[in-house]
Formats: sequence, structure tokens, C-alpha cells
Amino acid sequence: MSKREQILKEILSDKELMVKYDINEKDLDDIKPFQPGSKKIVDILSTIINENDNNRSSRQIYSTIKNIHKI
Repeated sequence: MSKREQILKEILSDKELMVKYDINEKDLDDIKPFQPGSKKIVDILSTIINENDNNRSSRQIYSTIKNIHKI
């Protein structure tokens, strides 16, 4: 498991997020970033983690998310 996947799983393991986005323990174990059919929250968080790791500014990250996810 990559460092980015670990960060994603750590964020999503928060009980409030798990309840809000209907994520159970099995889903959490199987979560992969940018996997077809994954929940939108997983894709958005994955994008933030990846872009932040690539030293992009908050504004650049927002633009990327906006373009990718048509927000």
C-alpha cells in the first residue's frame, strides 16, 4: 500500500466521515483511489492528496478538482 493510500484510508477512517458517506470497514479496506465506481469523496480526497504531494498550491488543486469532477 502506498503512502497516499494510507493517508486516504486514515482520513476516511474517521467515524463521522464513515457515517456521513456510508463507508463500512469492508469498504475502507477495499478503497483504492480513482477506481471505477468509487465514491466521489474518495476521488476528491485522492486528488487533493496527490496534488498536494506534487507541491501544487491550493488554488491549483481547487482548479483540478473543479475540472475533473465538474463542480
